[in-house]
Amino acid sequence: METRQTVGLLGSLLLFLGVFAPIVSVPIIGSQNYFQNGSGDGVVIAILALLSVVTVFTRRYRALWWTGLASLGVLVFTFVTFQMKLSQLKQQMNTELADNPFKGLADVAVQSVQLQWGWAILVVGVVLVLVAAAMKPAPGQTGAA
Repeated sequence: METRQTVGLLGSLLLFLGVFAPIVSVPIIGSQNYFQNGSGDGVVIAILALLSVVTVFTRRYRALWWTGLASLGVLVFTFVTFQMKLSQLKQQMNTELADNPFKGLADVAVQSVQLQWGWAILVVGVVLVLVAAAMKPAPGQTGAA
């Protein structure tokens, strides 16, 4: 197996596995993954990861640009949306709980929301898929479209 194929498969595998890894930790609720029982954006990432695997096995490496950039786009969209919702929640709590004696407890709960290690796996997976797309064909290989 050539290096380009190995990098593409590794990136696709990391993308697929990253969907099931915890991406956010919320107090009381616990850790959440990207897949969310088939209702999250992770479904799109899982499909793109599987398409990347097919693309690598058929040696159509240019198509990895599409699957890699689409995966990156979904990840960025989800991350930005999450950050905006968290910011809105903090702002809403500050206005609605301004005179509430339990405001401090709510602040601690919101501050306890944390990103988890699943994001790192997803980002590394996307980077590896894009690296495989960008790699030059090995000598003697055609570098199929």
